[in-house]
Amino acid sequence: MSSATIRLDGDDWTIREALGDTAEWYLGAPLPEAGNNVAEASAAIAAAPGWLPARVPGAVIDDLHRAGEVPDPRVGRNSRASEWVAERSWVYRRAVDLDASASDGVRDGVGVGVLEFDGIDPGADVYWDGEALGSVHGLYQRGRFVLTPEQRSPGRHKLALRVHPAPASEPQVGRTERVRVHTPRLGYGWDFSPRLRHQGVWKSARLRVARALLGDVTVSARVAEAGEAPAPRSSGEWMRESASGGDEMSRLDPTAAHERDGVVDVSWEAPLAARPDAALGVTVTVTREGRTVAQQRVDAAAGTASLRIPQPELWWPNTVGPQPLYAVTVALSDAAGETDRTAREVGFRTAELVPNEGAPAGALGYTAVVNGVVVPLLGWNWTPADTLFGSIDPAKVEHLLALAAASGARLIRVWGGGLIESEHFYATCDRLGLLVWQEFSQSSSGMQSAPSTDPDFVALMRAEAEALAPTRIHHPSLLLWGGGNELDDGGVPLSDDRSPVLAALSATVATLDPGRGWLPTSPTGPEFHNRLDRIHANPEGQHDVHGPWEHQGLVGQYTLANAGTSLAHTEFGVEGMTNLRSLTALVPEAERWPADRTNPVYRHLGEWWNNADQVVELFGGRPDDLATLNRASQLLQATGLQYAVEADRRRFPRCSMVLPWQLNESFPNAWCTTAVDFRGDPKPAFFAVARAFERRRATLRVERAVWGGQSVAAAEVWLWAEDAVVEGSTVTVRAVALDGTVIAERVLGAPTVGRPAAVGSLEVAVDALPAVFLWEADWRDAEGRVIDRERTVATTTENFAALLDVPAPLLAVTRGADGAVRIGNEGDVAALTLRVVDARPVEAEPGGARSAVGRPVGAPGAPILSVSGDPRPLLPGEERCLAATPGVPVRLESWNAEPVDLP
Repeated sequence: MSSATIRLDGDDWTIREALGDTAEWYLGAPLPEAGNNVAEASAAIAAAPGWLPARVPGAVIDDLHRAGEVPDPRVGRNSRASEWVAERSWVYRRAVDLDASASDGVRDGVGVGVLEFDGIDPGADVYWDGEALGSVHGLYQRGRFVLTPEQRSPGRHKLALRVHPAPASEPQVGRTERVRVHTPRLGYGWDFSPRLRHQGVWKSARLRVARALLGDVTVSARVAEAGEAPAPRSSGEWMRESASGGDEMSRLDPTAAHERDGVVDVSWEAPLAARPDAALGVTVTVTREGRTVAQQRVDAAAGTASLRIPQPELWWPNTVGPQPLYAVTVALSDAAGETDRTAREVGFRTAELVPNEGAPAGALGYTAVVNGVVVPLLGWNWTPADTLFGSIDPAKVEHLLALAAASGARLIRVWGGGLIESEHFYATCDRLGLLVWQEFSQSSSGMQSAPSTDPDFVALMRAEAEALAPTRIHHPSLLLWGGGNELDDGGVPLSDDRSPVLAALSATVATLDPGRGWLPTSPTGPEFHNRLDRIHANPEGQHDVHGPWEHQGLVGQYTLANAGTSLAHTEFGVEGMTNLRSLTALVPEAERWPADRTNPVYRHLGEWWNNADQVVELFGGRPDDLATLNRASQLLQATGLQYAVEADRRRFPRCSMVLPWQLNESFPNAWCTTAVDFRGDPKPAFFAVARAFERRRATLRVERAVWGGQSVAAAEVWLWAEDAVVEGSTVTVRAVALDGTVIAERVLGAPTVGRPAAVGSLEVAVDALPAVFLWEADWRDAEGRVIDRERTVATTTENFAALLDVPAPLLAVTRGADGAVRIGNEGDVAALTLRVVDARPVEAEPGGARSAVGRPVGAPGAPILSVSGDPRPLLPGEERCLAATPGVPVRLESWNAEPVDLP
């Protein structure tokens, strides 16, 4: 292929701040004379007074931190020292060396060259050798600038950008109607992110030169229209069979050949060619694991091609089936051969949202039917992996999404206060089978939450959708688009017919991405809040609801969860403290106590979610040191969130979408509703939700976690199985002492188990129970093999103070060559929780950046530590194995045992 691509990513850039028109001086200044290559020139440029080293992709604030101009914004209250940065323009510059092949790109010196920027936030003016080429406006808009042959002459050239100041917009508590830009709101100040507005060349840049170049290419894949094969059964048919003991998923063979063909549709802009008379053709090739399954060549002027794929393998959501992907290559060629190509990956599947069984008339559909199969939508809410999103390490995104998949999630809701997520994010979701609900970057505000009706803003958002939708439609993971987060008018969630912006976005998406799902906002209402008063006042109005995000207490948490009536619960959480490993990197030692809102550092790092006073109250005033407060907080978060998820799942198929808030956080907080901390380390809540997401579950419905003042304690057993369990299984429900003594039990027979159902309960006199005891549900098949075993902690006191007095177990802990940690309880008391954590300290890398995601310091590309946990108590005489990446030191933690370090 006669073409050349000069990649402009890396450390060969420098920046300097500019106020007003001082940028003109810097843009026009010549590069320092130095060196025979770009590296030497870059060093000379960096040494110029006033210029600082910079990265692309990157973020200005991180560049300044590495240069020592601002303190680490991710420590203590340091982020406040960077708030001034976004008020400035920032001039980027670098040298670009062109040799004869790069400047011409073709034989006879005839070619075309295009300078490309995939994303600049919030936009920039672009200069080549001091000459303005044009501007990029908005972080989601690509910049493409054609260079003349003279501009591509051999030799050294200067590329410079003036990155604009961050635009005015609203913090979390403000008025949505004042927003006039399409950009993540969280950096303007949010409950889990301080004010840290982003700027920078946040995506890749390059110079491409060839005889002819493709413009934008759009690829989509679909299953051939219904009618060419039997139509899939409706969700109602599946649900009726499930109710009578069947289970669609258990009969499914995801690897079986599909009856219908697939279709790949491709379109492209008119190619850019140096010779207007060039005979250009486009060849589209579809391969699967290197084997060509379809190919078509057409004249480039046609602009489109459509290829038939015989009976493709279907793409399935996580835990349901495999995720086969097909490679689509679009190659441009002339008489002399290929000159340019674009590649995409696609998957074939059908997907729709249909009304829930038993839903009130007029309710929107929240039940997913994928490839004709109803798939309960369990998953997480997602926020950007970093508030300074230009600095996001792709490995961190892969790590976080792998955790989501490992939890059993099938849907990721990309929250509207953050990003339209990256191509890399979507490609990772494609591989992992994670469906995506992508919201546009719009969000509520504390005082008013309806977007502007200004025609110019509506036109802007329409243009944004036109630019974004075609770049995402080839991904099988993309399930639906959403207009934004918590958009409402007068407390009532907005719909398309009540918001010009939502109407414009909906219409644009329907035109460019037909057949994809759409929800105008989340929650869609008509009731907004999942609260007891709203449930009692309007139980049939609980369609898609949010909240609460705070622990409701050792009785109230269970009362509210049991009372739910929603069809979709798309945002709810429980607050908790971060992991101690992350806390030591985040909060200077002298400022770690007290860990409540009286401490200004803790107010800065998650004040909204700091419930230290409640934790102390629920543990009887006992937590009086950081370690105890930390584990108490995390236990409340884990048990509270797990119960809320399980209560929603018990209501399937009426409730078909369950999305805890939130998987990850965009900034390191001391307290947050996240299940995985900023470093990528799971909190106990993550492992608890993973238990709740399992396909076959025995769960315990209770009225409370503390039974003080009650005469009888009771637990009701519920079973469900996405893979049906035939009649003949039994479940034994028990009240168990911490030494393993069974205080009371009841054996219950189970019919064929599919959808959730109660099978019986156990009642025990409170005065027959010890201060701390366990509820257990032991579910076994007809041959006596364990299907699931659930254990939860309860007390006969009025709070959890007794948990702090539980004696320590005697644990025998070993680690195998595979990294797994094996635990045997050789004592006479249960270990109440078990978790493997990263034992390495979070240290500073060269330049001051903090290592993230469990990477060894100074080892870029090293494996990320994978750890596991189990919230279920381990009784005396039992053994358990927890996975961990081999070769990385870990620590075994238990509620009531000293940590054990393992190399």
